[in-house]
Amino acid sequence: MGNVESLSNSISEEYHRVDVTNRGYLLLDELLQMQPPRESTIDICHLGTLFVIDKRRTGRFYHNDILEFARTYASQSLLNGRKDDFQSKFQAYCTLKMWNEISKDRDEIFVEWFTKLFTENPNYVQKFDQHSETYLTSDAINKMYQILSIKNYYGGDFRSFLDLMQRSAEEEDLMKLDEDELDDVVPAQILKNFSKHFIDGFKKLMSELGFQPDLLSNVTT
Repeated sequence: MGNVESLSNSISEEYHRVDVTNRGYLLLDELLQMQPPRESTIDICHLGTLFVIDKRRTGRFYHNDILEFARTYASQSLLNGRKDDFQSKFQAYCTLKMWNEISKDRDEIFVEWFTKLFTENPNYVQKFDQHSETYLTSDAINKMYQILSIKNYYGGDFRSFLDLMQRSAEEEDLMKLDEDELDDVVPAQILKNFSKHFIDGFKKLMSELGFQPDLLSNVTT
């Protein structure tokens, strides 16, 4: 129990260190600035982890939700006999929690949530007077590249991925690549489209591996 409270206290201190605006929640870039204690192996940049922490699916990370996640992590860590593989086990648990929700034909929940991770953040959004579209900065696309582990699963460096996103936008008449001011941005709609393709692929893979819908219906965090 002491380890649970110790981690919760450390995470709470980190939250308040990062929450310089005192708005009551953190945005994605702020959450990723948090530094968990050395003895923990929490990977905040993991997709399933983010999904589980943001239980309200708002793209905002509230203090109580982060603490609840930290307590779950610490409790599971105490039950785990081999610390060297606990991180992978816990990430798998978070991935299954995400699967549990989206497997019930609720793809739109993931797509809307994943989009909000970026559009809620003013540091990731850019608008132009002559364009009605909302654009995401290259920093936002880079975070997406990292969170979805694009290099591991699909290959290619970040610049190639950004170019691919921009070409997709041009093909859908959402931007023109000869406009210099749009050199390092991508329409938010393209991120939304990509997240839909991503989650479709994820669901297909999980089904092919034999995972049943609503697998963790009796598990809560």
